Amino acid sequence: MGPRRIARLLALLGTLALAIIMVVTVVVVRRRSAEQNLRTVAAIVPGTILHAHNFNWTQMRGNRREWVLKASDASYSNDKTSILLFKQHLTMTVQNGKKFSLSAVRAVLKVSGNHINQAEMSGGLEADYGDFVVITQAATFLPDSDELKAPGPVRIKGPGLDVVGIGLTGHPKAQTFQLLKDVKTIVQQQKQHLAAPQES
Repeated sequence: MGPRRIARLLALLGTLALAIIMVVTVVVVRRRSAEQNLRTVAAIVPGTILHAHNFNWTQMRGNRREWVLKASDASYSNDKTSILLFKQHLTMTVQNGKKFSLSAVRAVLKVSGNHINQAEMSGGLEADYGDFVVITQAATFLPDSDELKAPGPVRIKGPGLDVVGIGLTGHPKAQTFQLLKDVKTIVQQQKQHLAAPQES
């Protein structure tokens, strides 16, 4: 075998070895990225079995849709009795037929099977009825009894009305709320626009 053939063979073997190294490197990097993603998910909520993006839950009563719950992220606990939500948004129809929405940064749902028994919301939440808005830092919602309880400072804003207090109990569907203590009400007069006198 001549020196040229030997040189070509060595070049071919070198190219083949380099291609194999590149393929192995790509496979290892991809596998490591997948493992890192799984570790990242597990780090978000330790002890969870499932993590989901764009979570969507519709609660039905008979053939009627009772409410819809959405969240950017959700993590189910190992025992399947709770779900941790981030940036959750709940919408339901209240007794007068209007839409009600409740948004919170973080919520822990207590569930049994496909039924939500309780929601512990924190990080700031807002209940919006269109005509008025209830704002507080943390609250507990019991869907079955339609109860909302908030222990801390609460603010209720509406047209020409601003009410603040400490502690709240209420029924979101019935749109009835009671502030428990240190209640202060500010009534803002609506500005009336007077028509310019017309010349006769």
